[in-house]
Amino acid sequence: MSIWINGEQMRAGFLYASENLQNQKDTLNHLNVFPVADRDTGINMKRSIERTANSLPLSGNPAQILDEAYLQLLEYAHGNSGTILTLFFEGFSAALPAGNQISGSDLALAFQKGAQTAQNAVPHPMPGTILTVASQSAEAGISMLDITEDAGVIFKRITDEAHAALLLTPLQNPVLQRFRVIDSGAYGFCLILDGFLKSFAPELPAEAYPEILLPSEEEAVPAKLSQRYCTEFVMEFLPDTDIPEFEQAIKSYGDYYLCVSNGSLCKIHIHTNSPEAVIKTASAYGSIHSRKIDDMAQEAGILR
Repeated sequence: MSIWINGEQMRAGFLYASENLQNQKDTLNHLNVFPVADRDTGINMKRSIERTANSLPLSGNPAQILDEAYLQLLEYAHGNSGTILTLFFEGFSAALPAGNQISGSDLALAFQKGAQTAQNAVPHPMPGTILTVASQSAEAGISMLDITEDAGVIFKRITDEAHAALLLTPLQNPVLQRFRVIDSGAYGFCLILDGFLKSFAPELPAEAYPEILLPSEEEAVPAKLSQRYCTEFVMEFLPDTDIPEFEQAIKSYGDYYLCVSNGSLCKIHIHTNSPEAVIKTASAYGSIHSRKIDDMAQEAGILR
């Protein structure tokens, strides 16, 4: 039983999570009907965690492994789901204490901080998503602290609650309810937790998933997208940048705006019809380090 978690286990958790996402990426893509049915959740989550897992140092304590994972996600995470994962791991890594091993309470409290960080950063969060599953599973972990300090047992409880919360997502979100499917991003999040559980407590396997119902091709592809391009970039702000002014300027170009910051370095995600205008506007506030523009209409097979 893994009463304590070390850095090797934390690193292995990312590798197992990457493997799970690789195996289920097509299912995740087909489930992707919310918030935008662009059929790329599986590939985005897989790429985000795969790049992170393969870039982690071979040694280090759990906090060091998570810190590096967060920095990798900040730079290379893909899509709305990848950005939300970055927010989660921002809080998770910030709250995890240093030391060669972490306890069950360290794990539960840091996981709760990750869920809160992601929830607080997303404007107008909808129920039945990664955020819902992360919050409910975090509460389940905290509820175990009066019972045990065993990190493996606590993470098993977190994972079990995530599975249960996933099955409720169609009842919480009208879009998911209409298509009669679980949330794609939430399912991906559960697959990530399953990977960590395999590392933290291999003797406590994750619960099996029921049969996953997929929407038909005709149902899943929308007639059109209000904003066509998923635009992401990493930038370093100029000194004394007015952040609220910057955010107001960028938000005016589209929707699903998300921002993950690490000091002066910032990862921006937005859906827009004017990606080059977004990049040009942002460049007035600092230097652009990297950028990625995906045509969601092309990904979803929509002709506009």
